[in-house]
Amino acid sequence: MNTQDTMRAVQFRSYGAPEVLEVGSAEIPSPGPKEVVVEVAAFSVNAVDLLTRRGKMRLLDGMGFPKGTGVDFAGLVHAVGDQVGRPVPGSRVWGYLGMRPPGRTAAGAQYVRVRFDRLAPAPDGVPLTEAAALPLAGLTAVQALRPLRVRRGNRVLVVGGNGGVGSTVVQVARIMGGEVDAVVGVRSDVAVSAGARTVFDYHDLKPSDVPGSYDVVVDTAGVDALAYRRLLKPGGRMAAIAPGAFWDIVKSMFSPGPMIRMVSGKPSVKDLMWLAAKVNIGELKPILAATYPLDRIAEAHRDAESLSAAGKRVVLVQ
Repeated sequence: MNTQDTMRAVQFRSYGAPEVLEVGSAEIPSPGPKEVVVEVAAFSVNAVDLLTRRGKMRLLDGMGFPKGTGVDFAGLVHAVGDQVGRPVPGSRVWGYLGMRPPGRTAAGAQYVRVRFDRLAPAPDGVPLTEAAALPLAGLTAVQALRPLRVRRGNRVLVVGGNGGVGSTVVQVARIMGGEVDAVVGVRSDVAVSAGARTVFDYHDLKPSDVPGSYDVVVDTAGVDALAYRRLLKPGGRMAAIAPGAFWDIVKSMFSPGPMIRMVSGKPSVKDLMWLAAKVNIGELKPILAATYPLDRIAEAHRDAESLSAAGKRVVLVQ
């Protein structure tokens, strides 16, 4: 294979610990008629990446190895299919591949192939390497909060407000007019930076000890979801994002109180454009825990699994 036709890409050839991730050589993808090839500046580490690498998504991630990693990204358009009018090569874009089998390569590579309706113009207000922290986290936040009908003056509690998704939920809830508090573990400064008014440490405070009541609760941690549901006012609404909340969501269907909605982010050009506009006017910011060069992808996964949540971990490709 000609080296001009190859790229560096993260792959794994078996399920396991972060050490199964390797940076090797793969063929640069070509766009199909309705696809775009993006030269990736950076991609973020998400929970789905960790679960897929461990083999927890076997029913969804396709057959065979090697597999790629990375589901959201920011970069520059490299090539477009013959049925794609926009964006044009050289354009700044960001996107989310969606819940699909990763294939031999994914966003964790120098180039990624993506359907044109799964990416949008990236914000101009931040570098692409920072913008990469937001696509999936932002989509999840918007798509969790919109059905909960957050309005100006609503009291909102975000459980896990120090994580990559949680800190984004805090910001988006504030943009929508909510008065936002957060439950955190160690890094209360992250939730405060995101705009939380009051921060509760779950090590010191049980859900039942949180004062007051809330119009909206968003659980991004997946622990004690039913207990946090009891903090809702009459008519309150709640969504859960973390897979760990699954059984509490099921129980909520058969116990007094509102049903807890399960939310996972979906590709949406409209929502990506909304997020970009909020970044450009300074209302939304990427909150990064750390950045890593591509060769340290295993370290990025290891830190995401072992260190306290503190915003998003982003891997720099270019």
